[in-house]
Parts: sequence; C-alpha cells; structure tokens
Amino acid sequence: MSLSENDIEFLFNTSKLIYNYDGYKRLGNIFYPLKTNSNDIIIDNLKQLFNNDDGFLISNIRHFELLTKLNISPNKMCLINVLAGNDTIKYLYNQGVRFFVFDNINTLNHFISYANLKECKIALRLNTMEVFEDTLMHLGASTNECIKMLELLKVKCNKVGISFYLQTKIKNDFNAMEKMINYIKQNFNSFKLNFISIAGIKKYSELNEKYLKKIKVSMNLSEIILEPGKYLVGNTFDVITKVIRLKNIKDKSIVIIKNGIYSGLLDVLLYNEKFQFYLKILNNDYIEFSHVKDNEHDYEIYMCGGSSDSGDIIGTMYINKKYKDEIKIGTEILIKDIGSYFEEFFMNYGGDINKVFMEVDE
Repeated sequence: MSLSENDIEFLFNTSKLIYNYDGYKRLGNIFYPLKTNSNDIIIDNLKQLFNNDDGFLISNIRHFELLTKLNISPNKMCLINVLAGNDTIKYLYNQGVRFFVFDNINTLNHFISYANLKECKIALRLNTMEVFEDTLMHLGASTNECIKMLELLKVKCNKVGISFYLQTKIKNDFNAMEKMINYIKQNFNSFKLNFISIAGIKKYSELNEKYLKKIKVSMNLSEIILEPGKYLVGNTFDVITKVIRLKNIKDKSIVIIKNGIYSGLLDVLLYNEKFQFYLKILNNDYIEFSHVKDNEHDYEIYMCGGSSDSGDIIGTMYINKKYKDEIKIGTEILIKDIGSYFEEFFMNYGGDINKVFMEVDE
C-alpha cells in the first residue's frame, strides 16, 4: 500500500485484543469505556467478542450516536458520566438506554420522575476518598449519600449496584481493589446489591481472581462488572510515524517526528507515559530508544512532535551512538502500544495527519 506524505500507519493486532478480553472475561462481565478509545475498529471487534452480559460505557450523546451507527443496541450501553445533564440523561433514556450511573441524589430524583425503574439497571458511584482519604477525587458520592439513594431505589429498581474508579495514584496501592470492595461489603451489604462495577483496574493478570469469585458468592452478587480501558486495548495498536526534521542547537540533538502530543501522544503530558520508540534501520530491523542513559544507550536526543507548538515535546531519549547516523529525515519511527486514547487525543492542532489502518497478527 502506498502512503501519502500525511498518512500515518496504525497497526492493529486482533489477536492481542482477543487475548486481553479472554483474560478479563474469566473474572467478570466486561463493559468497555469509549473514553479510552472510540476508534471504529476497536468497537467493531469488541462487538464481535462481547456476549449478552458485556457492553459499552458511554459519556455523551456523541458516543451513543457512534455506537448506533455501528449497529449496537442501546441495551448494550451504559451512561457512565455522572456529570451528564438532565437533558442528556433523559434523551438517552428515551432512545432506549437503560443502564445509568449516578452520584447525585437530585439527578437521581429527576430521573426517577419519568423513568420506569423496573426496566433499569442503576449503579451508584462511590467516592474512593471514603477509603483513601488522602487522595482527592471529585467524582462519586459519599457513603451516606449512597445509602440515601439506595433507599430510594431498593423497592422500585430490580438491578442496583455500587461502582468505583481506582485512579492512577490509588491503583498501585497494595490491594486497592480489595479494600474498596471490602468497604462496600461492610457498609452496603444489607441492601442486597446485584452487582459491583470496578473501573481503573490493573492488568487482568494482576487481579485477584480467587478474591473476586469469593466476594461474588459471599455478597450473593449476580455479577461483577469490570471496566477495563487501557489494559484491554493499549497494546493492540502500534503506529509508524516518520522523522520530519533534524536540528542541532547548542550541542543538543533534536528529532522532530510527525506525531506528537496533539496527535495521539497527550498521555506523555497527562500521565508522564513513557512510550516505547524504535528506530527503523537497514533490513527492516528496529532499534529501541531508551528513556535512561547508560553505556548501551549513550547518544542523547530530544524527541519532539510535529505540531509546530513549542510545547510539543515528547521527552529525552537515548540510543547507541553507532545508530545516530541512521536518524534521517524520512526515517520510520515505530511507537508501540499506542491503543489507549489515540483517537481521543487527535486534535486539529496536530496537523494534517490521515490515519491509515492495517491489521497485523504476530
């Protein structure tokens, strides 16, 4: 396939997506958040993998319309955005969505005024500060607020659960998921919850399968819902970009590539993500850039994006000196595991870049 000057090639690996899905599916039902990556290829492949108990988490009407165009039924969708306005919630309800997440009793009361709760599935988002007091979280209800909402729902709604999101600072805390679920069991078990929904989770291989199975039985839950984003799709895409300019200023070697923080790599700024970069050399071999200087990686470069914004700096990287002359204008750079957020982080300021997709199988 011949690529134009503005084409950037994304390599999609179906096998990795299937492998990741199967890993999580052993632990619970899967709801995928479109905010992670709303690319059509991901959604279409997940649609084929999902069974009747899996679905998609939407944050806005645009997500709903995107799924509808891909022939996904509203009964496979859940509005996860607890800050959505009343008009948005009512619109989605009228369109057939029946799974919603709330963290505000006034919003819930407004919903109850018109919704048939017998048809609905409601999750109440619990604020993680109830357990992790020193970590700021602006989303989610307090324990007392959740109890008040559960009192409203316990007679009218057949499917009620508690959800929570483990943000990055909490996720790496030892047994963070278990601490949250134990707290839920201690404070809400009397309400006979139907499910617990867990977002911001680790890789499936790092989750405690025995614990999840045990808690499902001990709390008499009909299901445990997992909301994997990054670790479901992150390693399913790589991207091949190109060097578009080289500079040497005051002994600093600057490499400017087509992609940058405005065209898929914003996680570099948001979460200090250290993507894996590889330089293509002769014989189609790839040499890895390191984020750490050592004897093997001793040639320093400053990797920057091609948006023409002075803040479009990806970071300092290192490569073996013997390969430095291989870095030329037009040289291909492979960036691994770009599957999370690239669709959401492609901005107009990123430049005239066309995404070209190719399926690969390693």
